[in-house]
Amino acid sequence: MRSIRTPRELGLAIRRARSDRSWTQAELAERARVGRPWLSELEGGKRTAELGRVLAVLEALQLTVTLVPAETGLGKVDLDDLL
Repeated sequence: MRSIRTPRELGLAIRRARSDRSWTQAELAERARVGRPWLSELEGGKRTAELGRVLAVLEALQLTVTLVPAETGLGKVDLDDLL
């Protein structure tokens, strides 16, 4: 499992997954129903992005998002308490 903490890391992970499938940006954009320029920005580390579009890209790549509690100076964060 890969830890992603920044928009740049997310973009690189998406680009890597797309490349692993030998898809062009245009092919992934079509499958995810997003624009190719928007996808290019996302892969480049776009700092703001509509969550629904990001999830559509991840779904097209058959990737999932898993929330894992992070260590903090105060101990572990319990996601059930936050949600």
